[in-house]
Amino acid sequence: MILIGLLLVLGLSGLALAAFMNNDGLYTAPAGTVELFGYSVEATVGQVFLTGAVAGALVLIGLFIMFGGACRRARRRMAARRELAEQRAEMRDLQRKHDSMESELAANRARETGAADAQAVMDAKAAAKAREAEKARADADAEVAAR
Repeated sequence: MILIGLLLVLGLSGLALAAFMNNDGLYTAPAGTVELFGYSVEATVGQVFLTGAVAGALVLIGLFIMFGGACRRARRRMAARRELAEQRAEMRDLQRKHDSMESELAANRARETGAADAQAVMDAKAAAKAREAEKARADADAEVAAR
């Protein structure tokens, strides 16, 4: 949409500039001949005015299309960032719950099997958990970058 709007604005601006440069007496004579791209038309001042008004309206439509597309894309990006932040917050909460449950479980195991075995199990799980969290964060960042 942005590209279409930009092309419309540039095309109409070029068209208006070409018409202005090719017709010196258009604004001083009550009626004249408008020549553009090899075509000539006998036009009155009213027709010229209406043609300019239509061209101006089309320029405005092109600008609205262009800025509308840019705003829509910005809203999508902001929504994706917000969703990612919510997912990360939820993941942190779940991770805290998981950690507390895991420490309770390790404490129970420590009572049953001995403290040394429980500490080794907790260290191994913590390392695996850190690797998984880093991988999940990298995947989420790659997904946001793809949007």
